[in-house]
Amino acid sequence: MQSLPPPAPPPPQPNTQFDRFTLIDRIAVGGMAEVFRASEPRGAGEPRVVVIKRMLPYIAAEAGASDMFEAEARLGALVQHENVVQVFGLGTVDGQPYLTLEYVQGCDLWRLTRWLTREGQKLRTELSVHLVRQLLSGLDAVHRASANGREVGLVHRDVSPSNVLLSVYGEVKLGDFGIARARLQEHFPKQPLGERAKGKLGYLAPETVTGLEPDQHTDVFSAGVIMAELLMGRPLFAGGSELAVLLAIRDAKIGAFKEIMGGLPEGLGDAVVDALAKDRSDRVSSAAELRQRLAVYETTPSEALKRELGELVTRAMGFGAETSSQATPLHAGLPPGADGPAPTPLVSQQLETTPITTELPVVEYRVRTGNGADVQGRSFAQVIEMIATGRIGLEDQVSIGGGGFRKMSEITELRRHLPSSSLTPITREAPQPDDAHEQYDLEDGGFVRALAQSVVHRQTGLWLCEQGEIRKEVYVKNGTPEFVTSNLAGELLGEYLVRQQVISRAELDMALAVMPRFEGRLGDTFVALGLVEPVHLFRHIANQVRDKLIDLFLWKRGLAAFYPGVPAPPSGFPLGLRPWQILDEGIRQRFEAGLEDERFRARMTDGLVRAPFPPHLLESSGLPYPARQLIESLSTPRPLLDIIEEFEKPGDANRGYRLILLLLHLGAVRWEAR
Repeated sequence: MQSLPPPAPPPPQPNTQFDRFTLIDRIAVGGMAEVFRASEPRGAGEPRVVVIKRMLPYIAAEAGASDMFEAEARLGALVQHENVVQVFGLGTVDGQPYLTLEYVQGCDLWRLTRWLTREGQKLRTELSVHLVRQLLSGLDAVHRASANGREVGLVHRDVSPSNVLLSVYGEVKLGDFGIARARLQEHFPKQPLGERAKGKLGYLAPETVTGLEPDQHTDVFSAGVIMAELLMGRPLFAGGSELAVLLAIRDAKIGAFKEIMGGLPEGLGDAVVDALAKDRSDRVSSAAELRQRLAVYETTPSEALKRELGELVTRAMGFGAETSSQATPLHAGLPPGADGPAPTPLVSQQLETTPITTELPVVEYRVRTGNGADVQGRSFAQVIEMIATGRIGLEDQVSIGGGGFRKMSEITELRRHLPSSSLTPITREAPQPDDAHEQYDLEDGGFVRALAQSVVHRQTGLWLCEQGEIRKEVYVKNGTPEFVTSNLAGELLGEYLVRQQVISRAELDMALAVMPRFEGRLGDTFVALGLVEPVHLFRHIANQVRDKLIDLFLWKRGLAAFYPGVPAPPSGFPLGLRPWQILDEGIRQRFEAGLEDERFRARMTDGLVRAPFPPHLLESSGLPYPARQLIESLSTPRPLLDIIEEFEKPGDANRGYRLILLLLHLGAVRWEAR
């Protein structure tokens, strides 16, 4: 792309004077901060163009909202850098706080990329590198911010295209400290630490999705996503729903970017991939390091690149050259998400403008089962519960709203709720225990031994666990638990959220009533109705599935049968667990419930010794280091009491016992013959 001369600035607006009360009143009418421009430039000491940022009323009414605004002002004042939007000060009118911010004449990166997409263009590689290096320069300044001579460990937490502001002169500025955090809380004693999920979904880091505390590596990941998307010309983490996007982020699925790496300058793709590592300990160490690694790909003089970027911003705003864009000027400091939808198409943005529950028709379902039963007058929610608890099967027939009967397998919104094993030939046609590859009686140790064997042997398949009428399915992939289903009504997602007081019973009933409009996906329904924020729902679902698995470790009887090669259902919610951690948690729960007391009560002086267990299995499975230490210490028999004394750890109850129980179930140690 040929560089052009610097663009002429947009036509100046009339130099109209507003007092601060008029400004605030007009802002309130708009529902968000507005920009009021005057002729520029101004002389030193004269009034200048600024941005007034005020909270939306529903946010301002929340507890601690004023403290949050004050914290934003303090945090922003710590950073004085040409690539960071300047915060001038904080004020209050009629009890409502507002911020005064630097005005950036231009648009944000999200609007620029949207305009480029409409024009069938994308930023050329070197210009993308230049833009991101400028962003990283500002991010590095944020991370190195100090107070009282000490770095405060500031984390921005919302590095996303709508917070990257671009001026018509080619300047790049990072804005919005509304959700920034500092480690040294003594500098900001009133700063709230609430759970509001404010980052744009597509730019969250894996640790943010899973609920870990973000750090500066989290911001580096978000910058890496921006770099990848500029090079790709499309979103990195895309999906049909918010939950699908969050799953892709949690697992750092960046295959779409790796597909285009071959067309990039050598080494550029690798630098971006290193910024997008799932584990932050494997990630590029800092914004400064990533900026340095990208330097080799920026060879054109910086001023020329600024002119090129400024020209694109001017065109995207509709000034100067003719354009089909209807973009309007933006400014710093708008609330996250205030100036438009996220770049990824999400379910909640595809809804009609009319309320979802408006004039919702009542639809009755009728079910004919294979044993001759005819169940009439059921709601969609009641049918879903019957399916999930096994009272309706794959071959049963359903009539919807008086229509003709169809097999359950032909109705998408119902079929997705069938137990996954009923859709798998190997388990549907041969469900008897004798047909399983291996099986364990759950009376001795619950599910510990079964899952431990899967972990060591890196098995892929399905564990069918039955205790009377209760049935659970645990899908493992390479030994790692991937998905869990249950036929217990109390373990359904909606019931779980009510029990956790995330939603009310009335809200669950409303969501179940409209769920057919979302193809039977309850999670998407909750998000679309605004009952649960996507990130919070993601974490609740992960906890719910995990709890179903943990419960298996507490079973006192039953049978676990393994069917190899059975894949997890495509509609399942992958757990993303570390197998040894879930085993340790399951064993911990057994000790807390008193289920292992008898195993060790009379054996405190008995000896344990290493069993003839293949060493390569221990190495390939990544057995935790303390467990390997314990095995190595048993080259000769040792009394249980001595082992416990050596491996117990203050603050970690029953650690020695837990290690021994795990190794007993693995067959890696055994009791010395009496």
